[in-house]
Amino acid sequence: MMLHSAALALVLLSASGAGAQGLGATGSDPEPTAAWEDPERWRQLRLGMSRGEVRDLLGEPGKVTRYYAFERWEYPDALGQRVNFDERGRLSVWGVYAR
Repeated sequence: MMLHSAALALVLLSASGAGAQGLGATGSDPEPTAAWEDPERWRQLRLGMSRGEVRDLLGEPGKVTRYYAFERWEYPDALGQRVNFDERGRLSVWGVYAR
């Protein structure tokens, strides 16, 4: 009788979808997105932010280029969005058109 009850419970769990996949692992969970992909994070940028503050907000840049008077971080690369820091290391320009 006990074996029968256990087998019946297993069948009921399988039929209800509460097996391994029914307990939270759907197999189709979306991939996590990078911080820089979130438009809300870009709206939080402010002139004068430090490199550390920008890194905390957007994550590591895909490319960093240093020029004579400024530094450019590109997310994820040259085809993405950009932030520029002035000679003091403070945020001066950002967005797709920060060229």
